[in-house]
Amino acid sequence: MRLPRLFLVGAPKCGTTSLAAWLGAHPGVFMSTPKEPGFFAPDVASSRRAHRLHDYGALFRRAGETQVLAEASTSYLRSRIAVARILTAVPGARFVVCLRNPIDMAPSVHGQLLRTGREPIADFETAWHTQAARKRAPTPRRDDHNPADLQYAEMCRLGAQVEAFLAVAPRTRVRFVFLDDLKADPAAIYRETLAFAGLPDDGRRDFPVFNARRTPRSPRFAQASHRASATLRLLGIGAGTGLGTMLNRWNETPVDPAAAAPGPGLARLLRDTFHDDILRLARATGRNLDHWLEEHPAT
Repeated sequence: MRLPRLFLVGAPKCGTTSLAAWLGAHPGVFMSTPKEPGFFAPDVASSRRAHRLHDYGALFRRAGETQVLAEASTSYLRSRIAVARILTAVPGARFVVCLRNPIDMAPSVHGQLLRTGREPIADFETAWHTQAARKRAPTPRRDDHNPADLQYAEMCRLGAQVEAFLAVAPRTRVRFVFLDDLKADPAAIYRETLAFAGLPDDGRRDFPVFNARRTPRSPRFAQASHRASATLRLLGIGAGTGLGTMLNRWNETPVDPAAAAPGPGLARLLRDTFHDDILRLARATGRNLDHWLEEHPAT
């Protein structure tokens, strides 16, 4: 049984989906379907498609002689156990960690959860101020729902997560990819990631964006669709006619980043919340991130 040796481990809404799609189209890469099996992070991942190592390995059964097997579970960076579990199963594993400014990441994660029906509060600022109450009385965890996903401050404290990650993963087998760089020069990031994985450049010149931020026209419809999908999975019913996917796409509309940006007061709160963690992330990655704090001045 072959297991992946390249892991894109997070974080959510940091370009992981786009990078995984580009890599998955390379002739030397076999990317799992689903791209986020979450197998090694039972403490974080919801809707895991594989609960046993044998079932997880089956996701790569069709890889044949493909040089590099890969998967992209963003839950692994937050997990307290995933990295150690990966290194036990795949001692030579290599990790790509996608990162972004948490001040921008938090509302983007909220938008993703709203779009997929896992966040019932449409306004991000309201959802942000509900974190304490949610933590005191969390909703029950289910296969399709982890109440910790709604703790936006904890989810987006990437500095603390990367420090814990590097306490287990060998630094020489970790590559950090910042969303700022991915947007500015996707071709360079793609080639560097291929080199990190030991693969040649395949000449790709087209780098479409996947999983761009969108919002539901009807949050209630998104929640009902999420519950219906979870019920079908619970009953062991897989993909059907594709009608649900089509309806979900109809229910989504693009988001204007400028209109969705936090107002000055909320931006100040987010900057203060993440200030020390951004400094921790800078130390852990060796990257100067002072400009992240300057992007949201207290006005």
